[in-house]
Amino acid sequence: MGKAKTSKKHKGSSPKCFAKSKLIKHGTHCEKFQDPKVIRGILVEALLDNDVETFRDVLVAHLRAISKVKLAQKTGLGRQTLYDLIDEKKEFNPTLSTLGTILEAIAA
Repeated sequence: MGKAKTSKKHKGSSPKCFAKSKLIKHGTHCEKFQDPKVIRGILVEALLDNDVETFRDVLVAHLRAISKVKLAQKTGLGRQTLYDLIDEKKEFNPTLSTLGTILEAIAA
């Protein structure tokens, strides 16, 4: 009987905040997406400009950069709901109550 093959070492992955968001591709750093004041300002400006794509990109980047467990506890939302929002394979279509709860937690 031959030796069992072992799997190859996993390649190191980049931080979650360096995923496929357009904003992140242009050299933005994770720390900037953790600052609630910066996020709040960008999200409000995107809403006022009716720029849904920027709103989504910034919100997703922020959700990737922070602890989903802490945000879930703070908002009362399920962690899976937060992970569904950042999953690129799923459609970004949150309810207004979900967005309101997340934005309230960011603003606090």
